[in-house]
Amino acid sequence: MPDSPAGAEPSVYRHMLGGSMWTIALRWGVRLTGLVGTVILARLLTPADYGIVAIAMIIVGTIEVFSQTGQYAAIIRHPTPTREHYDSAWTISLLLGLGLGLIILAATPLTVWYFREPRAGEVVVILAFRTMLMGFQNIGVVNFRRHLQFRKLFLFNIYPTLISFVVTIASAFVLRNYWALVIGIMAQYISTVVLSYTMEPFRPHLSFAKVRELWSFSIWTLVRSVGTYINSEIDKFAIGGFGGAALMGRYDVANDVAISPTQELINPMISVLFPVMATVQDDWQRRRELYLRVLYWSALICASTSIGVALVANDMADLVLGSKWHDVKPLMPWLALSFGVLGLSNSVYSAFDTIGRPDVSARLQLTRLAGLSLCIFPVAYLLHDLRDIAITRFLVTVAVAPALFLALGRVLQLRMRDFVATLWRPLVAGLAMAAVVSTGNIYLPFTGPLRLVLDIGVGSAVFAVTLMALWFASERPYGPETEAWSWLMKFRSGGNSPSTVGPGAEVAPSERDA
Repeated sequence: MPDSPAGAEPSVYRHMLGGSMWTIALRWGVRLTGLVGTVILARLLTPADYGIVAIAMIIVGTIEVFSQTGQYAAIIRHPTPTREHYDSAWTISLLLGLGLGLIILAATPLTVWYFREPRAGEVVVILAFRTMLMGFQNIGVVNFRRHLQFRKLFLFNIYPTLISFVVTIASAFVLRNYWALVIGIMAQYISTVVLSYTMEPFRPHLSFAKVRELWSFSIWTLVRSVGTYINSEIDKFAIGGFGGAALMGRYDVANDVAISPTQELINPMISVLFPVMATVQDDWQRRRELYLRVLYWSALICASTSIGVALVANDMADLVLGSKWHDVKPLMPWLALSFGVLGLSNSVYSAFDTIGRPDVSARLQLTRLAGLSLCIFPVAYLLHDLRDIAITRFLVTVAVAPALFLALGRVLQLRMRDFVATLWRPLVAGLAMAAVVSTGNIYLPFTGPLRLVLDIGVGSAVFAVTLMALWFASERPYGPETEAWSWLMKFRSGGNSPSTVGPGAEVAPSERDA
């Protein structure tokens, strides 16, 4: 089992950027496939069909999250994992998959009782076998991330997505009900397990030799994973207490459409952060630089996409979902903004993992979960309003974010002004975009796809121009704007651009060290 990738790039930053590009391509390939599927399925299926599957997935996902004990992350972080490490990690996954699948089967009556939806119980039974199946996945695929082989990771994830897309659409045309979604889910996971053995030659065996060592890291990762999942689903648990399958389906689809643009750009950056920062565990200065650079990219993505979706939510819902989903429009701006703030702060958890402090990461997740639970459940049971639940999620997420940055700042020796200096330009650019687009929409005499296209074009231009103006006003520090300006100068000069673009912008700090 090789310990490091052959022919590695000399620059850690290039690995991170290249890996992000592959992962972004993966996420957008998956998302575009999902978007096309949503456009088709939203017209073939009803909100209740989506709600039945969403209810089942809450139960299944809540139990499945206990399989995320971090054995994969422990191998990625380990400097020299042996065959025994891989086999022990696979053994943990296998036993957890089988055990949790049986627990899911036993939880079927609970699903029917709490959500008052017998059809969801039938779906839970089928999905329990998915949980068992995933325990058999080849642990060797962890090498795709450990060795920064992001092209293989792209192919490993995109093939099952395409298979699921074809199977789901075909089933929906034939069945015209929620079973099409279930069949698509099962097709995706079966193909994932098959591909894990086709694309990776490693063959795992049962072993308990390194279970104790892996578990010492994994226990806190498990706690954090549980907190992360329940944080993302807590509002749906609350809705399930008073609403039926139709309300659940509307909220679930509104959330998916609202957060997708931000999610599919920010998650690749965060997923690449962990294996790349793990390669510089002993270089604190490099680690701080990498984190702040990822945070700046995160701010660019989250400010532009989450504010952008909030601005165009009405026209976007009409175009993507159709007329029978019109009542999800009030939810989408708040859900989009909430995930924008969440995406901005999610890098904190990965950063704590890379420095060997998953315990802190877990405690922060549980603190956020406590805040959400204390606020969302009373709002849900007293008001029974989906929009109020979405607003509550946004307010709690905003309130918790500063505490996350303060906690990480103490460990990485970052001051609050370091975070402010990193975040202020994208946030101001996002506010400028919101002001211009909102004002323009007051006077536009039309709505629909034409306004959507106009808003996206104008909003993107305002965001980019404002960002570049603030970059110049800040004496052009190194960042994405540096590359954009260099490309523009090269384009204007016919291919002969200057090697420098401003004070301090000649080369990235990590590039200079390399």
